[in-house]
Amino acid sequence: MADLNHTTTIPGNHEPNNRGFGASVSLLGVMALAALLAQNLNNWRHSGWTGILGAAAIMLAYLAVFYKPLNRNIDTPFFATSGLLAIALGTALGTFVTQNAPAEVFTQRYGELGSNILRWLQLDDVFHSWWYIGLFVLLSASLLKISLRRKFNMENLGFYLAHLGPIIILAGFWVDYFYGFRGIIQLETGQSTNVARIYEGSTNYIKDSTELAFRLRLDDFEFEKHDPDYRIQIWRNTTEAHAQPVVEGHMPPPASDPEIVASLPLKLDKTHRIYGTDVRFRLKDFYPNFKFDYVYPAVNDTVEARDPGVLLTLKTPLGEGDLQLLSNRPDRNAIADETHLGAWLEFYWDMPEELSQALNGQPDAKWAEVKRVILVGTKKKIYHWNGKEVSSKALETGQYYAFPDKEDIGFTVRYLFPDAAYLKSVPATDGDELLNPVARVEVWDKSWPSSKEAYLYPGGGSRGGLFMIPGTPYFLALESIKDRETKYWKSTLSVLGANDDVLKSREVKVNEPMLHGGYRFYQTDYDPNNPNYSGIGISREPGLYVIYFGFGLLVIGCFLLFYGRHKRNTVPLVGA
Repeated sequence: MADLNHTTTIPGNHEPNNRGFGASVSLLGVMALAALLAQNLNNWRHSGWTGILGAAAIMLAYLAVFYKPLNRNIDTPFFATSGLLAIALGTALGTFVTQNAPAEVFTQRYGELGSNILRWLQLDDVFHSWWYIGLFVLLSASLLKISLRRKFNMENLGFYLAHLGPIIILAGFWVDYFYGFRGIIQLETGQSTNVARIYEGSTNYIKDSTELAFRLRLDDFEFEKHDPDYRIQIWRNTTEAHAQPVVEGHMPPPASDPEIVASLPLKLDKTHRIYGTDVRFRLKDFYPNFKFDYVYPAVNDTVEARDPGVLLTLKTPLGEGDLQLLSNRPDRNAIADETHLGAWLEFYWDMPEELSQALNGQPDAKWAEVKRVILVGTKKKIYHWNGKEVSSKALETGQYYAFPDKEDIGFTVRYLFPDAAYLKSVPATDGDELLNPVARVEVWDKSWPSSKEAYLYPGGGSRGGLFMIPGTPYFLALESIKDRETKYWKSTLSVLGANDDVLKSREVKVNEPMLHGGYRFYQTDYDPNNPNYSGIGISREPGLYVIYFGFGLLVIGCFLLFYGRHKRNTVPLVGA
């Protein structure tokens, strides 16, 4: 672009070139730093004149201090080339870093520290940053001054177009800066409005509102988070003091903010070592939907009936749950709830006297006032007293029994046992869906008398879902970070005319905007606590076509410039 043909160098000595590029890069770098300071000061004091005057003072100070070096270097090919490379770098940063994202999404993606640094560098809105516009201003001044040294004719047309293109592109940016705007339209499903709230400059501060010539309606909104990706994590408490474990290593989390050391996939029996210690651990079991199950010896005919009972799975409209009735414990052998169950539910190992009398046709008057479902262990039968007579069925494990006149309420017999001492509860999972994940981990150290067993579950906190490693600042946890991030969000929008007729309708996603009437609508905000709310970003960019025109001139100029130079350097073949 800049004419390098007139640049002379001394063979074997590139010091003039290096000094030219070094001075150019320094001038551009100081300008970018000054623009950053000015813009951040202006954003910090956005509500008054202090920020504006401070920003203007910084930029004027730059021009005053560096006027002579700028005047001396701005029309050199070194400055123009450095400016082009700087703009290319800024454009690349604006492509790779998420632009104009909501604050919580930006922080979620880059972290608290990273997002603060990126915002200070104005990399969250590169193309409206003052340093990016400043690069275009200096490049345009450089190209304009270089162009004025060339005589205008058709031979130099490509040269002029190539240098005029960036100037027009800059003009398009300024048109956007003064006549364009960014804002937000906040809607819930089914709502429509023609009012947009306008941001101040490149900030997210609302300064005004404007009315559109049409209405925008939110027809539908969807968002979905990533599936959980649970991992065993090693955390380190950053304080010196550590609370003592309450029960076998389980305790509330540290009061200070801990730091994560490692995040490990759930692989059974893979041994891991905690760095800096001799402590090792491995995952023994993972339960996606943890629950306690019960087991009983398969052969129990020889067990003495010391504490007989029955284990049932009780089904109600509210769900299912395990129920244990014990014959020898008066407070544990019956559920007296005729209102909800339709009858009293009772368990006896031996036949009770009142039931024997009822079977003989002589029921006790007081006993007969209540409908009853009675399970008798030695008989392995279920008796039903309906207030007038007794009927019976065989008591079989795995069989479902409904209560009288209550088909949606009943129970399934799981175990009938002579002694509750042999009934054991064991960890289990109720399906593979990640509803209540728990990890069973074995932890050991050669200095410990034996290994320890820990049960980890997410959001442990005061519930004890963490495991502190005794004598160290480390603890184990089971957490998922991925499901805290949004997988996608999209809105279905309709543009309504004067009579509420639909002029346009389409889905809008992040990086997939809708264009209408010179406005661009894009997905910019949502509320995880309100599935009907959607924040629709709106921008008006009247300088966009000016920018496209400038890029077109730039491409044509570069083609003519290099094509013309190629023709001049081509030597015709003899006899051609």
